Amino acid sequence: MLRNRWLIGSVVGVCVVALVALPVYAHCGKCLGSAKEMVKLMADNKTTMVKAIEMAEKETKGTAVSSYCEVEKGNLTIEVYCVAGEKIMVAEVDAKTGKVTAKEAKSLGHEEEEHEAKEKKTP
Repeated sequence: MLRNRWLIGSVVGVCVVALVALPVYAHCGKCLGSAKEMVKLMADNKTTMVKAIEMAEKETKGTAVSSYCEVEKGNLTIEVYCVAGEKIMVAEVDAKTGKVTAKEAKSLGHEEEEHEAKEKKTP
């Protein structure tokens, strides 16, 4: 009887692990597919992360600190975050043209002010 409980418990445990692992594995497969699509779009458009960063730094007159790619409706956009003075500039670079299509400024330090305000409210 004890042996049967142990066997049933083991089988249930393996099933639970498999059910948790399946979505994680499926998600990673999608990430790899997205990354391969991004690389293909970069090659097709002759744009690289380095070129996108160079264009963003030139346009914002800042220094890049972060960047990432995004594919929407088959178009590749590279967002580059640059620090320029007391602002973080977010520049969107179109992979087809290699040009900055949009930029937005965010001031530095606002997270610190929000954190201090939350601390004052906490009793």
